[in-house]
Amino acid sequence: MNDTLMRQWAMLRLIPRFPRRIDTPTIHSQLLGQGMAVSLRTVQRDLNNLATTFPLDFDESKPQGWCWQEGASQLDIPSMDAHAALTFSLVEQYMQNMLPRSTLNQMAPWFNAAVGVANSQASSVSKWRDKLRVIPHTLNKVPAPIDPEIQATIYNGLLNETQIQVTYRAITSGVEAKTYPVHPLGLVVMEQVVYLVCTVKEYQDARFLALHRIDNADLLDQPVVRPIAFDIDEFILREFGIRLGKEPFSLVIRVRGVLTKYLAETPVSTSQLMTPIDDEWTRIEVVIQDTVQLRTWIRSLGPDAIIEQPKFLQEAFQQEYESLLSQYNNINAFLSPGEQPSNSPVNSLFSSMPSKRQ
Repeated sequence: MNDTLMRQWAMLRLIPRFPRRIDTPTIHSQLLGQGMAVSLRTVQRDLNNLATTFPLDFDESKPQGWCWQEGASQLDIPSMDAHAALTFSLVEQYMQNMLPRSTLNQMAPWFNAAVGVANSQASSVSKWRDKLRVIPHTLNKVPAPIDPEIQATIYNGLLNETQIQVTYRAITSGVEAKTYPVHPLGLVVMEQVVYLVCTVKEYQDARFLALHRIDNADLLDQPVVRPIAFDIDEFILREFGIRLGKEPFSLVIRVRGVLTKYLAETPVSTSQLMTPIDDEWTRIEVVIQDTVQLRTWIRSLGPDAIIEQPKFLQEAFQQEYESLLSQYNNINAFLSPGEQPSNSPVNSLFSSMPSKRQ
């Protein structure tokens, strides 16, 4: 009896979900590979018996193909606990754009099971869902919509390493959408936008395409040709980091207030050094790459961070702030006396910035 139970349980695990199917000889071969001595006739009889209890389906082909019925609930032994239910719940909530649609569809039984566990164990799972949020550091924008069929085609080409014919609307060219074959190499998700890293036609230089700007996508029956020595992490640093300089440089800034404690807890780099200047200011020294992201981050710190070195970066920010202040002053020139702000936050901000005379 124990052997029969173990064999039938192994068979249930081998049967895929609709629409995929597995035929009886393949199940028989898999069981033999697991060391279970059983005849093909016994496997056929077991399948027929199991179908009277479990939501299994079969076709009339020869050999017969078997699958779990569409929408069949997930059968887990042991059953899903509260911690696993929380994990599936968070995956469903935060990874919709990052997982292939086919994967999400295959995961639906687990997602549904997680909902059932959450409903039955409200004291644990539901409270976590209500109390946990993942927020971006930058402004949370509305995600660009992606056509599900196009997304599925892109993901299939990426996973199966086959070329894809895409029709793409470039945001900068101002011309009509163009159609060309691409070699998918990877996916990058940044600020709620999904990008396809790829090469185009026979060119070897990798580039990235925003999925929501792809108007059409068709799989081609040709394998991907991967560029020699391509490294997706190096590509991300080079293209998404948007380098402004070839080599890293020594950045020296002085910071104050809560920002000092924040940078002590979460350093910019492992090379970061912190030296107190006085009761208010602390000097931060770090070797870092000059990128658009770095400069955007420094701007976001406001008057609580002042650049000391390098001089070229200090002067670039000085000119930028002076230009911005001038534009705000020009706006105020068009306002009537009653509309003039009494204490301009812009003037307060720029009064804290270093001047060229310091």
